[in-house]
This record gives sequence, C-alpha cells and structure tokens, in this order.
Amino acid sequence: MAETATASSYTEERVTAAARERGEPDWLVDRRAEGARAFAATPMPTPRLRPWKYTDVTALEIDAFALIEGGISVEASAPDGAFAGMIADALGGEHEAALREHLGGLIAATEGKFVAANAAQWRGGVFVHATRAAVFEQPIVIEIDAPVGGAIFPRLLVVAEEQSELTIVLRHRSGDDAVIAPGVIEVFCGAGSNVRMLIDGRWGAETQEFTFARARLDRDAQLQISSIAIGGRLVKQTIESLIEGEGAHSDIRGVALGDGDQRFDFVTLQDHIGPRTTSKVQIKAALAGASKSIYYGVTRVEETAAGSQAEQENRNLLLSRRAKADSDPVLEILTADVIRCGHAATVGPVDQEALFYLQSRGLAYRAALQLLVSGFFSSVVEGIPMAGLEAELAETVSAKLATAEL
Repeated sequence: MAETATASSYTEERVTAAARERGEPDWLVDRRAEGARAFAATPMPTPRLRPWKYTDVTALEIDAFALIEGGISVEASAPDGAFAGMIADALGGEHEAALREHLGGLIAATEGKFVAANAAQWRGGVFVHATRAAVFEQPIVIEIDAPVGGAIFPRLLVVAEEQSELTIVLRHRSGDDAVIAPGVIEVFCGAGSNVRMLIDGRWGAETQEFTFARARLDRDAQLQISSIAIGGRLVKQTIESLIEGEGAHSDIRGVALGDGDQRFDFVTLQDHIGPRTTSKVQIKAALAGASKSIYYGVTRVEETAAGSQAEQENRNLLLSRRAKADSDPVLEILTADVIRCGHAATVGPVDQEALFYLQSRGLAYRAALQLLVSGFFSSVVEGIPMAGLEAELAETVSAKLATAEL
C-alpha cells in the first residue's frame, strides 16, 4: 500500500499522529518525533563529506517518494524465552523493556538525513532478542519486499545477550519501479555471543538503497556481517563495528556484481576500543558494463586497544573497459602496542593466465569468467549455516554474467 508523500508527511505533527493511530506507546512516539525534528533540521549529505565523496545525492528528494508499507515476513524458530518477529508484536510483552532500552541506542536519529527519515517513518520493523545462552538452531530469515514504487524504511534491531548464538539472513527485493530504501540495522553483541548476518540484496533495477548498520561488541563476542549486492541502481552501505570488549572479533565481508550503470558504495569502520581485539574486512567487486564500485574503509585502533590486530582488504575485478573502481582503505593507529594492522587494495582485470587455463580445458570465455567470479565471491557466505546458499550465489552470478556487457 502506498501513501502519497509530501514534505508535510515528515513533520513532527504528522509523524506522531500516525504513530498514535498505530497504537504505539508514548516512548516510541517520542522517538518518532525526534526523527521528524532531525529530518527537518538536517541537510542532505554532500560530496564534501568523505563518506559521500563519490556519491552525490544532493538532488534526491526523500519526501517526494510515496510512503509504502512493503512486504515484511520473518521465518524463525525462537528458543524458549527468546524472540524473533515484528517490533509491533514485541510491544506490550516481556521483550518490550529490551526493545525500549536498545532501539536507537547505537544509531541516533540525528546522525544524518537518511537515518532521521528512517527513525520517523519505519514500518514493520524487526526485533531479534536472544536471551542469555539462547541458541537459534536455524537461521532467522527476514524477507523485505517493495512491490511498488516509493519509499521503504527497513529497520532491524538485534540484541544478543551473553553466550547467545544466532544467524540472520536478510533478503531485500523490489520490483522495477523507482524505490528508495534508507535502512537502519543495530546489533548488540553481549559477552561471548556469536552473531552472523547475511544481507542479500536483489533489488530491482531502479532501487536506491542507503543502509546504515552498526554493532557493539562486548568481551569475547564474535560478529560476522556479510553483504551480497547484486541488484539495485545505487547501493550504499555503511557498516561499522565498535569492538569494545576484550578479545572480541568483528568480520565484515561484502561482494558486489555490477553491470550497466549500477553503482555500489561501501563504507566500513572497525573501531578497536578494547584490548586484544581483532577484525577483518574483505570487500570485493566484479564490474561489467559501466558499473562502478567505491570503497572507503577505516580501521581505527584506539589507545585503549593494546595487543589488537586488524586486516582490511578491497579487491576489484574490472570485466569491461568502461567499469571503474575507487578504493580508499585507511588505518588510524593510536597505540604502538599492536600485533599487526594492515590493508590492501587492488583494481584490475581478471587473471588472464587463469582464464587461459580454463579455456584450454574446453570452457568458453564467458563460462570461464563465470567460474572465476563465482569463486571470487564464495568467501562472503562462508560460516553462514544455510543449506544451498553457496550454490545459489554461484547460480546468480552466472546468470547475471551470461548477459553482462564485457
């Protein structure tokens, strides 16, 4: 269902009235109001801001897009005491206290125009609460679909308490109409918890995604966030880890497969705050047509993070002469007591020797290329316990490359 949007749709009065009509509690109405005020006071980001250097959205009018509900479903089998479902279903129940404490606790509405719009307008958000030592045996599968054109605001809050374990597969889909999708993901990783998340982006050709994800890791927590960006006209994802607890580990992985004039813009931050913390970032892109990949990543090791180690890697395969990639990995080391911190970036064509070898074994050029790119992408789904996921990714990559401009 779509609602005609105007600038007044984002006013504090309209936003809070809509929230009350939905029966939301006062505390949530107040946070909606904060989002509306921030939206009114915050300008669109400009290329003068480093994370937006190569993606100019100053002409984009968020409030010109009709507000749409979107189709959202959650498939999960939660252990006793835990919760995985719609935020609306958690209100008024035993999990509302955790929801109230954590919603907006990592990403404030005042952090930017897109975040403010999400805080004011999200519908049907999803909440996952893994209580102490709770283990989700099967992945939690969240489907978000924008069946018509307009603005959709995905919202996901994950609270993983001490010693809990869970896997989330977040699937994004849309039709061929123009859609903007400013999303917010907050992940709280308690001591000794293990959280794995896969963002599977298969948007339609005219969708623009702006996702802001941030996680906070307590002692010995393990986090893996993987992103597959295949669909969409513009996909901009900002993924940040605040590695606060001693011995915690953060792993961010992303892959993009571009064709036509698609644009993929990844921003990552690994902020080592606690001692003996570790992190790994691996962002890859394979680009056909006139598609473009942008990567800006910061690995920061604070003075308090003695004995930490970090790796940052960005690899780009240019499959056509018109494709382009910009890479800017950054290290900020504020202590001399580190085990190892490094970064690497490459931009170039496919290994011609590998292509020749495969062709010498009877594969046509495009088939050989499909095989190499599928292998290039396979690492992103490692560790995600979902049957058939790697085969599905390989099939999707092959299907797209079958018609891509090389």
